[in-house]
Amino acid sequence: MEIQEKKKKLIWIVGPLFVLAGFLALFFFKAGFTVSQVIDWTGAVLPSSADLPQLPEDDPNRLNILLLGMRGAEDNDNDGRFLSDTIILASIEKDTGKTALISLPRDLYVRIWCVPETKKINFAYAYGGLDCAKKTVSLVTGLFVDYAISVDFRALQETVEALGGITIYRETPFEESFQWAKEGWEEDKHWFIKEIDGEEKWVFYVPEGESELDSQTALYYARSRYSTNDFDRMRRQQQIILAIKEKALTLGVLANPVKVYNLMDVLGNNVKTDMNLSAIKQTIGLAAGLDLDNIKKEVIDISPNGLLYQTFIEEEYVLLPIGDNFDRIKEVCQNIFND
Repeated sequence: MEIQEKKKKLIWIVGPLFVLAGFLALFFFKAGFTVSQVIDWTGAVLPSSADLPQLPEDDPNRLNILLLGMRGAEDNDNDGRFLSDTIILASIEKDTGKTALISLPRDLYVRIWCVPETKKINFAYAYGGLDCAKKTVSLVTGLFVDYAISVDFRALQETVEALGGITIYRETPFEESFQWAKEGWEEDKHWFIKEIDGEEKWVFYVPEGESELDSQTALYYARSRYSTNDFDRMRRQQQIILAIKEKALTLGVLANPVKVYNLMDVLGNNVKTDMNLSAIKQTIGLAAGLDLDNIKKEVIDISPNGLLYQTFIEEEYVLLPIGDNFDRIKEVCQNIFND
């Protein structure tokens, strides 16, 4: 009985981080099996070039965890399966419990830490794994990145499925008219046929107001970008993360051992992290004091007040920082809790 009470208490402490930014590794009590699957025990650190600037110093009052989302090793597109379609830095101010999500676009053109090349930032993980991605993001944000977690799209889908779906709210309707236009679906509340330029095409649709999304619908909502852009997609991905957080914190989920066990399997099969057991336990101790009702959200974009501009380099579409340096981006990231 005492063991069960301890497990239940641990679930309540860990739950917020689990869904906030891929902190799935915090559910380590499943006989040690899950942790052995998700931790990258190799600890490989690739050499860097001498001309790279010095990495930011570790701020003892900040915990920064990088969440990378990708299609995964089982994706049919071998060339793109390890490119990071989602790059979100979860930052925590330890003494206040303030939490922020900072999204970086995959087309941001940067110097990759582990190779002497300037490429889109989504290549960093493909070139050098978690360590290379962490250090590349550090150069952009001016923040020391403590840990990284990679999650493939299957993890998102299976997490939402294990939770029994999620709820989102939109102030305007959402339509994706091009990305899956030629695929075949059964008409329902999220799919309908629409004539576009004289051709009937399938349209993915999420109405204005509150919507319940199942696992498949949540995946399409997170991946859609043809009818909008990567920046809107980053905002939708943040929205899904927060919706998962809200669902996982409900008593009906965290008190249900079947759902918790299913989440364990999602973790073991689809997540990798460089957090060790000591770091996981320390993060658990920090979780209870987090302010998860007022999460700050920042998307680095090309809006009128944004920090990026778009251009082409050797006929490749890329994004560059205003002023052609990362000073303003670093300032925003470093001072995100000062507003």
